[in-house]
Amino acid sequence: MNKKGLKLFLKLLLVIGGTIVGVLLFFKSIFYIAPFIIAFALSSLMEPLIKFLMKKVKLNRKVSALISLLLVLLITGLVVAFLIFRIYQEAQSLYLLMPEYTTNIYNNIEEYIRKASEIYLRLPSEATKSIEGMIANLMSSVSAIGSSFAKRLVNTAISIPQAIIFVIITILSTFFMASDREKIYDYIKLNIPEEWVDRVINIKDDMFAALFGYIRAQLILMSVTFVELSIGFAIIGVRQNILLGLLISIIDALPILGTGGVLIPWAIYNFITHDLRMGISLIILYGVVLVVRQLIEPKVLGQQIGLHPLATLLAMYIGLRVFGYIGMIIGPITLLLLKNIIGGLFKKKSFKEYVRECKED
Repeated sequence: MNKKGLKLFLKLLLVIGGTIVGVLLFFKSIFYIAPFIIAFALSSLMEPLIKFLMKKVKLNRKVSALISLLLVLLITGLVVAFLIFRIYQEAQSLYLLMPEYTTNIYNNIEEYIRKASEIYLRLPSEATKSIEGMIANLMSSVSAIGSSFAKRLVNTAISIPQAIIFVIITILSTFFMASDREKIYDYIKLNIPEEWVDRVINIKDDMFAALFGYIRAQLILMSVTFVELSIGFAIIGVRQNILLGLLISIIDALPILGTGGVLIPWAIYNFITHDLRMGISLIILYGVVLVVRQLIEPKVLGQQIGLHPLATLLAMYIGLRVFGYIGMIIGPITLLLLKNIIGGLFKKKSFKEYVRECKED
């Protein structure tokens, strides 16, 4: 291997290692720098409007940034208020049906308790002691879960001031980044070599393209799941199919739970209560949703973040095995960054062409 080939190998090793370490550090520190990442994203989205106000209305940058920020906050507030109103309406509608559901559940539980009591009285003493021990352990576990839930409620109440501070810092950071955007870029260019600035900008563009592409892909998958569930629920006769479809499609975005975290327990309950038709219908619906998601997920993710579906699937699987569920996000983003950085390193040539040039030199 000549000097140029050795230099290329070391550079590749450094790029791959540096990219992986950089992505890991980014995700490890994201909770600390989240307000500034959100502020940067918002200020970038506001930039076209700011330029429009500066050019057409002849306002200075600070006033344009303030008007744009207030407009974003107004739209966000209206959307949040609308969602809260709709959720309240649906929850109120569901509340009116709760007595019917509660009565059915109570009657089923009472019936199974009666049957279990008859069987329990006929069991030998050793078996009854074993059952009592199991019940005691179950009650202890339930008590522990209740205590944990109470602690989480307390922690949530304590974290409310932190959430307020988070929102305030995000809003202020957005304003400062939007109003002083040109000054910030000029300062960076003045103190950092231009080549470094270009590389950082390219990495930033790739990172945000990957993140927003992943978010778009998840929204597409959630929309597909929502349509499938809403239609499926309507066919099998489930009330409020739109609300339930929306809630379960949101849960489906969580890798730990997914659609099965709702539909499978629901189906089991129906089997226990002898509603075989509904139980089988829910299992079939879950199977359809699961198969469709597995078929389209790699392709949708690949199209949104610019990777082949097979490469996306491989990156997601490796990320899952190495980092857990968060690795399903880290994997494709890391692969996308490596693709763009190595592409820039080879000056858009194929690896084969670059090796040939190294041999010729």
